[in-house]
This record gives sequence, structure tokens and C-alpha cells, in this order.
Amino acid sequence: MSKFKYVFIAFLIFSSLASFASAGIVYQVGLGDGFSAHTEVYSDGKNAFIVITYETMMWPAHLGPVCEGFWSYPLEEKPFKCYLQLLIPYYSTFYFDGRSLYLVDPFLKNSSEALDILSHPLFYHQNDSWVMVFFEQKAPFSSLVWRFDGNCIDYLGVGNYTREQRSPTTTPVKGVLKNNAVIFSNGSQTYVIPVKELEPYFNANFTIKYLEGVFLDSGVIFYPAVYRGIWNITPGQHDYSKVVLFGEEEEEAKLLNTSSLKPFPVFFYDGKNLKVFYIFKIIGEGTLEVFVEKNFFTHWPECRKEGICGPAFIVLSSLMILALKEGFRHE
Repeated sequence: MSKFKYVFIAFLIFSSLASFASAGIVYQVGLGDGFSAHTEVYSDGKNAFIVITYETMMWPAHLGPVCEGFWSYPLEEKPFKCYLQLLIPYYSTFYFDGRSLYLVDPFLKNSSEALDILSHPLFYHQNDSWVMVFFEQKAPFSSLVWRFDGNCIDYLGVGNYTREQRSPTTTPVKGVLKNNAVIFSNGSQTYVIPVKELEPYFNANFTIKYLEGVFLDSGVIFYPAVYRGIWNITPGQHDYSKVVLFGEEEEEAKLLNTSSLKPFPVFFYDGKNLKVFYIFKIIGEGTLEVFVEKNFFTHWPECRKEGICGPAFIVLSSLMILALKEGFRHE
């Protein structure tokens, strides 16, 4: 057998282990009067699950008695003269392995059409594995349980978890803005990221004041802890072509065309290289595009499929090496 044929066999074996990235997914979420994004991280120090909640918001039903003079304020002042109420939360979950970000959505599978995940997923780290709980999107909202050991995924069936439960999150560290840099420190590790490297990813520079992060062994994951906006609302009319992004202080407001909104980012910094992952972008009236670099449930194999995971993975890798060696031996 020629050297080329042995190399080709090795390539076929390797290809059977490879996976492919998915495209972005468009969700119909509605817009309400405004929006907010909230991020939670669940980490074992080496990798992390990240749950990002996109919330549609609304002004109180009775603006008159609650927010006196609301309609007389300029749009940029409205967020500081009244308060927004949660309308509907939408959850997007990701897994970070230190290199890449994967969308974790068991209802997506191989389709680009996904159901909105309206129940908060749960994550528990047990015995060097992750237990993942997602809830069915219709009554009786059964809890579906998976186990992930870093190599493959096991579906464990229906559990006895409830939608009211919450798994413990990893406590984030607030970024400190100092000397034109954002500093993350947990006492034993410190990372310094120049502001100029972050500014291109935000429409409003005040967002950089509100970064927070979670430390991993190899670096720090960080993200905007304050990311919210309101639409141009007037009595009886919603204008979604304009949006005001706002922070926590009254001077922190910026009016933009909705079409110019930049994607919501998550960053990873290892002390040398800054990676940015785009999570979602508001792309139209009531539509949200969630970006997918890789699909978690198609990237990792099922543990119970023979010839794919664990010892079988080692066997396949060994076959590839042997094929290459044999090819060179017969060169």
C-alpha cells in the first residue's frame, strides 16, 4: 500500500472525530419598552458554563401616578426618572473550554430552528463531571438531565428538579478602571487589559466601567455586567429604530440607531491574548440573533455510542497513528 493511501486512511479516521460549527440562530423575542442582559458563570476553575439572560422589559402599566411627568422627559433621561419591569426572560447557554465557546441547547440538535428556552437551566459540578438540567418547553416542564465529563455526553433521562431551583454560581470579580486599563485581581492573579483594546466592541464607553469576570486557571472570562437600553416610546407608538443605552449614573446615556448596535460580547484574556466572542445582536423588530461558533451537543459525542468516546476514542486515535507508521514503514 502506498504512503498516500495510509495517510488517506488516517485522514478518514481523524475526520470521523471532527465536528462542524453552526450558523447564527434567530429568535423571535419581542421588544417591549426596553431590554437588559444578565450573565451568570458556573466554573470548576478549568472550564465554565455561561448563562446569558436577555430580558424584554416594560414601563409600569400606570406611568402617571408611578413616574410623574414621564412623557415630558427627553428620551435619554427617561431611564433615570422611572424603572423598567421584567416582561419575559430568554436564556442562552454557552460552554467555554479555555479555547472555544459552544452553544449549549439540547432542543437545537442539528436544526437552525430552535425553541426559545424560557426556563433557567441548572448546572452542578460533581465527581469531575458536569450535570446539566434543561426543562421541556411545554407542560409538565419535565427536567431533562445530561452528564458531561469533558469527553462525551450522557443523557440520564428525566430528573426530579424543579424550575424554581437555582444552582450556585461562581462569584465574579469586578473590573477596576484605572490608568486607562481594566484590572481584574483575585488576590493571587491579576490581569490588566488596556481600555483601547476594549473600546471597539462597545457603542458606549461607559459600559467598560461595568465589566466583571470569573477567573479560570488559564485566564479570566469577563463581560458587561450592565447592558440595557430603552426604545423610543411615545404615547401610543413604539419607534424601534432608535435606542438609548444607559448605565447607572444619569450622565451615562447614549442615543443610537438600532441598526448600529454592536453585538453583546464575552471576553477571555490569558495575560497575552484577548479573545472576543459575540453572543447576540438585536437585528430587527422583535428579533435577536444568537451567534454560534460551535454546537455543544453535536461537537461532543454521546458516551453510550460504541466506538466514539472514552476507550474507543483512544482506539481510533491509535489506529490513526498506526496507519501513519505503517505508511512510512512501507515508503
